[in-house]
Amino acid sequence: MKLLMCFLMLFIPINAADNFAWVVASSCYIYQSESFDECIMSGDQALSLSHGTQLEILADDGGDFVKVKYEEFEGYIYRYYLAFSEPLQESYPVFNGSMVTESKIYDLNKSETSYIAKAGQQVYIYNGFNSKDEYTAIALVLEDGKLFYGYVKTLDVQPYGINGALITGIMVVVSCLTIIFLLLFIKKKKGSKT
Repeated sequence: MKLLMCFLMLFIPINAADNFAWVVASSCYIYQSESFDECIMSGDQALSLSHGTQLEILADDGGDFVKVKYEEFEGYIYRYYLAFSEPLQESYPVFNGSMVTESKIYDLNKSETSYIAKAGQQVYIYNGFNSKDEYTAIALVLEDGKLFYGYVKTLDVQPYGINGALITGIMVVVSCLTIIFLLLFIKKKKGSKT
């Protein structure tokens, strides 16, 4: 009988992660319903979960929210803040910008954190860059090696790419050269008629 059980265990997959999920956002809240309206409170503060926190999945209908349990709390978390298999290794995005000046870092709710982004630090700008916005969504690597998703002041971050002044300068040079060549061509045409 023991031999039969051992043999069956070779072919029956056992996956302990089926009922669990892990937080992949820097931090997130558990909500009372399938919306961002009301957070579950822990004392006088909203219950905030940090990156890597393991949660038990209570229900998942494939929608935008998953019903979870964390310690004695039950509620809903936005699906895209979760991984449904244990993260084996942190994957870092390709950086597409850098910090212009030292800046405070804000969490996903735009609340100030204790983290500081140093001038010159590379960041990944997601959700696009608009110089008219007050905050820009970024991902950056903290000193302890963890990937942090949050916001910085837009004035403190710059996307990689060609500088607008450089493009203007190139256009001015090309325009001047075009005018010079046109004048030389016209002068040559007048000279060949006589």
